[in-house]
Amino acid sequence: MSPHRALGDVSDLLEDRSRHIEFNGHLTNHVKHAVIALAAIGAPEARVREYHREYSTLTPYGFPLEPARPSDRVITGDNWRDHLGRRRHFSAYQDFFEVEVAEKGIDTAVGEYAPELLRGWIGAFTHAAIHLGWAVWARHPGMAAEALAYLAFSYVRVIDETDQTPATADAADPVASVTLLARLWDDDARFRARVDDVIADVNAFGELHPELSRSGLQARVAGVAGAGLTELTDRPRWLTDADLPTIRGRVRRAATLLYLASPGDFVVLHLITALFALERVADVVDSATAVDVYNLYWAGARIILAAEAKVPTASKLQELDAVFTDVAEDATNGAEDFELTARRAWLEDEEHNPKLVFVLRSWWDDRPLSLYRHAAAQFTQTPDLPATFEEPPND
Repeated sequence: MSPHRALGDVSDLLEDRSRHIEFNGHLTNHVKHAVIALAAIGAPEARVREYHREYSTLTPYGFPLEPARPSDRVITGDNWRDHLGRRRHFSAYQDFFEVEVAEKGIDTAVGEYAPELLRGWIGAFTHAAIHLGWAVWARHPGMAAEALAYLAFSYVRVIDETDQTPATADAADPVASVTLLARLWDDDARFRARVDDVIADVNAFGELHPELSRSGLQARVAGVAGAGLTELTDRPRWLTDADLPTIRGRVRRAATLLYLASPGDFVVLHLITALFALERVADVVDSATAVDVYNLYWAGARIILAAEAKVPTASKLQELDAVFTDVAEDATNGAEDFELTARRAWLEDEEHNPKLVFVLRSWWDDRPLSLYRHAAAQFTQTPDLPATFEEPPND
């Protein structure tokens, strides 16, 4: 479905600039993601507007959205790199990128700034990248500017690409690559100890930004990313052994198998919605840059899996790989299943579920693999917040 047709009469909800991009510290304002996903999976206009109204009043976390925050800083073409990841001056970044998008168009502005900003795509637990991908899909200039600003605001470096090593193990594709990681995770006690030592060093997280320590999850991800563990960040050989459509299909399948290995897992679900977002960026850049986008995704995905101890066993991955073959299924019956899953998603308070259905239906429409249909029905729940949320935000 085209974005224009999907969004139709609810596109005005994407225009709202009255809310800050986060609330209660570092929690992301997801309301525009929900509008796009619900509209794209066919929810009635009344339901989309109802969700927008209810989420804006009280999110599933039990906190309301917050008003936009003014900034006393002016961001320009000369200083936009100066505050990356400092979680400051969001509205100033937004003002800057709105001018850039208005003058250059969405694709040119994204192509100019996103390749550098996506080096920090794991910041805000991937939500800035998701915001950008949703904006590019929706063809919405204001939301694209908002997303570029959020990437700058929340930037957490994934890898130092100038010092990235090639993969030492020979994995033919992403599934084989993550299977090798699973074996390393299970069998190499020294590697596990290095990850555990990084996670235990809470002081390192606070040095990045004190609000990350309050998060827990974002702190662990940032800490593991900063540790430079080459087992998580090496550049896989399969990135150079296939064309872009093949890479895209293989990475989609690997991300979905990871979710089926932990069905309903809130963390792993983000690897699916973030991949869809980075695909939309890869669509508007040249082929060499697109390969770099997939490289950044794959490093970030492995960092997240390790930081949150979400690496499945190698045997489970292999069994799922055998069950959900890379063979297209009958599209008629699959479409009926997706329609029922979409109707379930309309009713959900947790907006990650319609997003999951939207992405996996999009992938299934491209190539009807049964694993997309099965994964789409595995809904998640809003996680409980850690005890650190009893303390006030550190912004």
